[in-house]
Amino acid sequence: MLAALRADIVTGVLAQGERLTEARLCERYRVSRVPVREALRTLAVQGFVEVRPNQGATVATIDDADAEDLFAVRGTIEEIAAARCAARVAGGEDAVVDLLGLLVAEGEAELASGRTERLPELNTRFHLAIAEHSGSASLPSLLRHVSDRIEWIYAMGVSVAGPRSWAEHRAILAAVAAGDPASAGALARAHVERAERHHRGVG
Repeated sequence: MLAALRADIVTGVLAQGERLTEARLCERYRVSRVPVREALRTLAVQGFVEVRPNQGATVATIDDADAEDLFAVRGTIEEIAAARCAARVAGGEDAVVDLLGLLVAEGEAELASGRTERLPELNTRFHLAIAEHSGSASLPSLLRHVSDRIEWIYAMGVSVAGPRSWAEHRAILAAVAAGDPASAGALARAHVERAERHHRGVG
């Protein structure tokens, strides 16, 4: 139920600012009030839901300052992770290349078919795969901490930004596969910066 509610928020089925009553959620997800309350508490901690005393719960909103912070954190993590991942590939640990290739191909296939529903999830998996193969125990954990909300932002503009985003994923993949840390890191940073400009409506 938690995953289903989060997915409905991320994909916009439940809009930012929309009121979330326990009765409605129980009916929608066919569960009792206990898992609904637990899900709302968890999503409040994660920043997807706002719970106010005597007012109930609503879907949270992402304001410009919040988005700016998320992109700033993500940009640093992505740059370091991509550079380290490429360095490991250069050292012979190249299993990640096939995994990234499969994810990029899957994302491109979804775009070609006109489907966008799975693109936010595939986007998250692509970036997490790079972090998980960076050789760092901290980078994947840090990225996971912001990835759900980044996925939410990504989903807002996926129909417009999707083609460019996945072309950039392929470029990052090429740099990682070539074992080029400098290029991989720079491309990952530029990818996040372009995503932020798109979110702000200036790129």
